[in-house]
Amino acid sequence: MYFLKLIRLPNLLMMVLTQFLVRYCIIIPAFQTEYNITGEFPDHLSKFDFSLLVLSTILIAAAGYIINDIFDITADEINKPESVVIGKKITEKKARLVYLLLNAVGISISLYLAIKIEHPTMALVQVFIVASLWMYSSYYKRRILSGNFIIALLSALVLIVVGLFEPEFYRNFVFLMAYSGFAFFVSLTREIIKDMEDVEGDEKAQYKTLPVRFGLQKTKGIIYFNLLLTGGLIVLVFYQFFFINKVISFWYLLSMFLIPFLALTYLIYSANEKKDYYYASLFTKIIMLVGILTMIPFYYYFLT
Repeated sequence: MYFLKLIRLPNLLMMVLTQFLVRYCIIIPAFQTEYNITGEFPDHLSKFDFSLLVLSTILIAAAGYIINDIFDITADEINKPESVVIGKKITEKKARLVYLLLNAVGISISLYLAIKIEHPTMALVQVFIVASLWMYSSYYKRRILSGNFIIALLSALVLIVVGLFEPEFYRNFVFLMAYSGFAFFVSLTREIIKDMEDVEGDEKAQYKTLPVRFGLQKTKGIIYFNLLLTGGLIVLVFYQFFFINKVISFWYLLSMFLIPFLALTYLIYSANEKKDYYYASLFTKIIMLVGILTMIPFYYYFLT
């Protein structure tokens, strides 16, 4: 049980769900549309190979959580002592061995798939993710915004990597980039909120995060700005695809999606205690999940 806690099983399951939705609600339906027009179904990963890609992703992500906890022992003893696993349930040495094993298997799988699709350089994507998670945990998470940007980028890559391993989908990549942009901005917001939640321990551990360096009020201002950018992205995408349609009102749809961000803005504005930032972080995670689940109506709107 403690191992599942260490590798953040709920987060891994969300990654699995995300990649399955990308494949079956965006990529495969797009290929089906091409088949209906041309009579030829584009080459694509088999179900088995796609499952291997998902496995590669979650193995590398699980390794990332482990190395993050290894480097965060001091801060976690202050911020969330009840959640500390390394040093209590498993030794640091064993944790590092598991970290290396998970990464080795994850990269090996990606190399196999990259060679199979005749794009061997695609294996470098997973190598980049492994290196980024190491640099984040060992250095950048302690620096202003850089660590937040790395995690936000990696959150977007969870979606993008599925498309990268489907060369025939490249011409339709714009749809995937819209979702990836959403994942980036929402994840960036959540990472900053988590830093606000953990400011006490981070300060004692001498981390140079936004709230430690500039204080909570100025950090709130940065979150407001990021939420404004996220809202702008949503308006742009909806205007492009839904402004002229007879299925649903553009303004109704836009309001339905922007109201949660207004609610999140209020949660941040009214937050004063650690638990307030925890609930704001949790609400941001729910927004992310709901946003990803919109791939299902996206499929029905565009491709059926």
